[in-house]
Amino acid sequence: MKKNKILTCAAFTALMIISLTAHYASAAATSTFTLSSSGVRLPIMIPAGTTFNGSILTTGTVRVWVSDPNGSQIANLGLIDNAATFGFVAQQTGNYTLNFENDLPASIQVTFSYVTDPEISSGNSTGIPISYLLISIVIAAVGSIMIIFFVRRKNKNRE
Repeated sequence: MKKNKILTCAAFTALMIISLTAHYASAAATSTFTLSSSGVRLPIMIPAGTTFNGSILTTGTVRVWVSDPNGSQIANLGLIDNAATFGFVAQQTGNYTLNFENDLPASIQVTFSYVTDPEISSGNSTGIPISYLLISIVIAAVGSIMIIFFVRRKNKNRE
């Protein structure tokens, strides 16, 4: 019985840590928009030294390129028919602009998502900051240790 309670507490702690880690690992920002015959520009503030990895899904053909804070083109994905991925390391802090252009008269749907290393804050981010993750893990571990301590103490009092 005593071992079952300890195993239950350990399993609960492991599940809690795994769920928190899985939520962080899936942290990403996503934008979905309709691209008409004009273009869309998405500025993203990126600190120097940040690795940026993006992916694009479209329902039609779209021209995509990335400009640095000085306006210089740093990535040219050309024409994308369905999907593409790209990445770069920010050389300076500033607004990097993702440019989407549709030359056809029909509107198309574009889904753009990205992840960064280290994580940058974004208004539409689905993740949690790493500091909150670490604090949550510490709280879960301390709570589990306290539960184990009290279970052992209660079992000793019964004997």
